[in-house]
Amino acid sequence: MLTWLSKDGKIIFLARAIRSFAFGFISIIIGIYLKEIGLSASYIGILLSSSIFGGALFSILVGRYAVKHGLKTMFLLSSLVSLIGIALYILSDNYVILILASLIAFISPSGKEMGPFLSLEQAYLSFTSKNKARTFSFFNITSNLAITLGSLLGFLPSFLQNYGYMSIVTSFKTVFILYLLLNLITLFLYSRISEVKFEQEQIKLSDRSKKIITKLFLLFGVDSFAGGFVISSIVSLWFHTKFALPLSTISVIFFVGNSIETVSYYLSGKLAERFGLINTMVFTHIPSSIFLILMPFMPTVYLAIVLYFLRILLSEMDIPARQAYVVSVVEPQERSQAASITTTAKLVASSISPSIATNILLLPFLSPFVIAGSLKILYDLSLLYNFRRIRPLKK
Repeated sequence: MLTWLSKDGKIIFLARAIRSFAFGFISIIIGIYLKEIGLSASYIGILLSSSIFGGALFSILVGRYAVKHGLKTMFLLSSLVSLIGIALYILSDNYVILILASLIAFISPSGKEMGPFLSLEQAYLSFTSKNKARTFSFFNITSNLAITLGSLLGFLPSFLQNYGYMSIVTSFKTVFILYLLLNLITLFLYSRISEVKFEQEQIKLSDRSKKIITKLFLLFGVDSFAGGFVISSIVSLWFHTKFALPLSTISVIFFVGNSIETVSYYLSGKLAERFGLINTMVFTHIPSSIFLILMPFMPTVYLAIVLYFLRILLSEMDIPARQAYVVSVVEPQERSQAASITTTAKLVASSISPSIATNILLLPFLSPFVIAGSLKILYDLSLLYNFRRIRPLKK
């Protein structure tokens, strides 16, 4: 199984799968949990933004020191810091402590990897297989299958309240304990991989790579700022607030949505091989953004769910293609920096929008969905214009 992938690559796949499984349920409940402990929409937005911003800051650090100290060292350090943050979430309801916890726990309110592990994994996997498009496609399929299964556990707080006779807050904290245990397992797995270091401690980006990475930095920033308006925790909170859906129903919606998304990852690899990385990124993304814009105008929850599923089918097809493109248009020794810089752009930009989105959640024409979809279409057209002639290096 996965014979084209090295042993270390398979360990990275497994660690990502476990962490993604945890993201699957934690992203559904975190916004609702913060609401249950009495926080206002503004405070919830700030905490969600802090979660993403903390991941961005740490991505900068790991990108700077990964070349000198090695990717494995950065994996282990990131895992330890994350465990401290998760423990703080379990032990305290104090708002100041929760901000600190959000900054270092790398909890993904989007349901997707948004912390320092993203750039580390991109850089590490580029050394584990020659077929990068195939590797990243299967990597995201594995991750999304795990997220899909994890989303089924979004009902756990309700289950623990009804059958475990727990209070609302205690039931949510119990789920955070499960989240902590899963992250402990990933720490152990990272301790089993080989170290990857580069021949040069200080790698200077070529002028060509600087130009490419700068453009990608700006464009990915726009896309991620838009995406921050519609991360999973925001969508979950929207369904819960607008249509009064219970957690059990929301869990099923995300389970089906993530199942659809897994199919899109598989198709992404096929489309990228046939039509090219840039074309795959752009022409699957634009229709999904149109579906997103239409969601808040749906008169019933059923129509909103249908549009959500249609959007999901197409919206994530660009991710494997984008990951493969970033590490393919620069020299091998520049991959870690390229992945880190572009990931940081995405994380910093997406950390701003949740704090805005929670305050305009139920508005129609200025809805987070309308803003996100419009900006994403602008990003797609700009990406096509700037990168349609820049091909991956044959290395």
